[in-house]
Amino acid sequence: MIVECPSFKIQTEINFMDKKCIVTDLSHDISKDDPVFVGHQKTIMWDHLTHEETQKMGLTKPPYSYKVVGITICDHTGTHVDAINHVVTEPDALSIDRLPLEWFMTPGVWFDFSHKEPNSYITRADIDEALEKTGVTIKPQSVVLYYTGWYKKWKDRYEYIKNYPGLDREATEYLSDLGAVIIGADAPSIDSYHEVKVVMVQPAHIVCRERRILNIENLANVDLIPSHEFWYVGLPLKFRGATGSPFRGVAIVPVEE
Repeated sequence: MIVECPSFKIQTEINFMDKKCIVTDLSHDISKDDPVFVGHQKTIMWDHLTHEETQKMGLTKPPYSYKVVGITICDHTGTHVDAINHVVTEPDALSIDRLPLEWFMTPGVWFDFSHKEPNSYITRADIDEALEKTGVTIKPQSVVLYYTGWYKKWKDRYEYIKNYPGLDREATEYLSDLGAVIIGADAPSIDSYHEVKVVMVQPAHIVCRERRILNIENLANVDLIPSHEFWYVGLPLKFRGATGSPFRGVAIVPVEE
């Protein structure tokens, strides 16, 4: 019997732990056409073995064949999470394979900062306003994601990588004080492009360094999460010693019966 595979949807309804839930995909596809942060390796993908080649090379006998795609990527490709050793210089700083599972399966909240101007800063006042508007509470050891609308520029690889807003130092410290162990943006950095390109200090990343917390970059579809509180799952690949990893992340929201 051939099992019918459902068509892919960015958002779908599933039964999870005996509860009806809406699941939202938070990750971009990974492809050779993706925007790349300046200085990072471009993604390369090729047909390493085709169906025809596996038969001609004597690796299989007709009618059986298989195909293999070769991939080379940076550990900060696409939707990815930074490990602690990305910004911390001490030799014992944790690489991506040594980070705790519980940080990647955790309660989450999301905020809408799409009103912020390009190159501007998201401040503590913006966070307080978002907390009041949404009525959510940032739980200890949780993830905070925010929406700027920048992910919608993803297919324009040159426009996407510039002019995005980001957190200032005080706002990042505040989110950490409230309980966040991961902060994620739908932009190339949680820092403002002005900091990345002009100031070249990146205060939000410095707070991650000082407090040993993580950040996520290049999220997608955060604004589609149907509740500002959700359960977050985003497991990185276990690249030994790596400073980050792309991942497939989802937001899970139980449906009220």
